[in-house]
Amino acid sequence: MSYVVDFELQAGLNTLETHFYSTPGIQSQFQAQLDALGRPASDIVSVTPKYAELSTIFGDQDLDFMRQVFVRIYDLSDPLNVNSEIFYLDPVPPNTRKVIRPFPGLANVLSITSEPNFGVEIGISLWEVTPHSFDMRLEFELSANVD
Repeated sequence: MSYVVDFELQAGLNTLETHFYSTPGIQSQFQAQLDALGRPASDIVSVTPKYAELSTIFGDQDLDFMRQVFVRIYDLSDPLNVNSEIFYLDPVPPNTRKVIRPFPGLANVLSITSEPNFGVEIGISLWEVTPHSFDMRLEFELSANVD
């Protein structure tokens, strides 16, 4: 299941805080994928993070100023309980250039992604103040696993 989240990283963000970008209401592809494969939901034992890529929308800016990136997923019925980390990279390696590929976490997010909608929260810490605003894109994939 592939998803895309766009957000704006503002100019002048400081290096002392972690900056959060929350996107509620992402439409889950879980049921559509089951329907396309002709499988019942009971066949799926887990949904786990597979792959993620963070870049500017046009892929034209170096992201060497980023120190840490993490992505969490949350249930819209309980948005304050954001505790399922699905991707992370700390520290971001030097000379990253234009694309950051965080590692997949170990979380089983079946209960969240089986709902019609869910939310994603992106956290970013910086090595230096952002020089200008960036239109960012997070592309990620989740994998449904059968027994």
